[in-house]
Amino acid sequence: MKRSPVRLALLAAFGLVAAVFIGGGAFTLGATAGMFLAAARDPLLAGGFTALSVLMFVVGFPTVIAAFFVGRDLLQLVVAPIRAGEIFAARLIVAMSANLLISAILLAGVLGIGAGSGAPPAYFVLAVLLIFIQVLVVTAFQASLMSVVLRWVPARLARDVAAAVAGLAGAGFYLAWNLSLRQSFSSRRRPDLASLTSVAHRVDGLPSAWPGHALSAGVAGNWPAAAAWTLLTLALGGLIVGAAALLYERTLLAGLGAFGGGQALWRTARRSGSTAGGGAGSPARAIARKDWLAFRRDIRRLSRLLPAVLFPIGYGLALSQPSRNLGGFWTDVFLAGFMSMFLSTTLATPSIPGERRGFQLLRMAPLTMWQVIRAKVILTLPPVLALTVAFITVVALVSGRGAAEILQLGALVIWLGAGFVAIGVSAGGIDPRFEATDERRAVGLVGTLAGLGGGLGFGMLSIGAFALFVFGAEAVGGTAHLGPMPSSPVLGGLMWAAGVVLAAGGAAIVGLLLWIANVRLRGYDEAIAST
Repeated sequence: MKRSPVRLALLAAFGLVAAVFIGGGAFTLGATAGMFLAAARDPLLAGGFTALSVLMFVVGFPTVIAAFFVGRDLLQLVVAPIRAGEIFAARLIVAMSANLLISAILLAGVLGIGAGSGAPPAYFVLAVLLIFIQVLVVTAFQASLMSVVLRWVPARLARDVAAAVAGLAGAGFYLAWNLSLRQSFSSRRRPDLASLTSVAHRVDGLPSAWPGHALSAGVAGNWPAAAAWTLLTLALGGLIVGAAALLYERTLLAGLGAFGGGQALWRTARRSGSTAGGGAGSPARAIARKDWLAFRRDIRRLSRLLPAVLFPIGYGLALSQPSRNLGGFWTDVFLAGFMSMFLSTTLATPSIPGERRGFQLLRMAPLTMWQVIRAKVILTLPPVLALTVAFITVVALVSGRGAAEILQLGALVIWLGAGFVAIGVSAGGIDPRFEATDERRAVGLVGTLAGLGGGLGFGMLSIGAFALFVFGAEAVGGTAHLGPMPSSPVLGGLMWAAGVVLAAGGAAIVGLLLWIANVRLRGYDEAIAST
């Protein structure tokens, strides 16, 4: 599909801003570490490559499933005179492309370490090669894991087992990494360079750290050691990619059948038919019920939801030890914001683009686009609130928060959840890609920027308003410590008024995005009606 000049200009502007701020920031941090923290080069490089692998495992399984086992083009390739190995190579490149942003940030940091350390030109060439190999190997390992499920699990259960394996694998890697971080940055130790490098020292022996050791040896001028680590990385990568190619060749047809077909029916007994009630039904409830039934069969959404379900368990384990306290009430506040935004992005943003061709059926139904948006919000809000409330309750209870603080966090979670869900649904409605098969590509650039900007603005205004309400209450009671300003009821009232203004600003952002989404979807509606 051709892109308009405005969209191309926005894409170029976004790429330039990301390159300057995100890439430039990573490069600057890497250069500073390479120049002033010579002893930390090897741990930082090893930890960076391991962090890349963990992030790919956490968020990459849905893309791997979509790239290797879903799509009409795969059916055409299977019947074409093309070998399965060639199909595997092509789909591997497609799956790798989804991790360009993460790998580009790591590349900027690694190049910065080389520049700050005065590394020779061969270091920079080797860095690009090793990051490419790392992304290639992790993607191939994910594909082989899905192929193993398809190889030895009955076809009737393969779809559900693959979802569980994908979600649990990503969550397991995340929780292991998180627990390692909590153990290194404990409240009994002062945060310093030793705490930072101890995180990476824990993963020195993992294969994901081998490229970091190779680059560290290259910076130090020990090229025989760099060559040895590089050869080990290449040998392991060759074994994993070769095994993945063989497994994929034997499970390609089974994967197309498992992931392209319907989900196995677990209940064989039929329910007795119920008579329809009188009166007109609720369109929003009907759409929400339809989406809920489809959600249970959507393997990619389920695999992304499992890590979110396990977040409370992981943080409960991490915080159960006295040496792993996160550090205060306001840390819980930011965790609540992160969890709400994460779940809303996972569940709400692809809700409208996920209709795909079914959007034409919604257009032909006697519904307004506002009713469609409201139905999507109604469907997404309960699971987001339930999971976020469970998460923040576990964190607050284990951290020893009082009843008043737990109630404050609960009110904040409800406010943030409602706002982030509405923003996520709006982002999907502003620039939907109904033809996309991967949820990562289901929203265009305009919708992505609108959702990102709106989410950040709403989050900052909401947390700012929450802080003003909390400190305002303390000022009214005369217990606030506000530096040179004395606590008084007048000051507390002014802080409450400012908090109301900030909260109103956050609500205005949500309302504006909902209005834009409604207008944009009506434009799609008119375009489809004219064809």
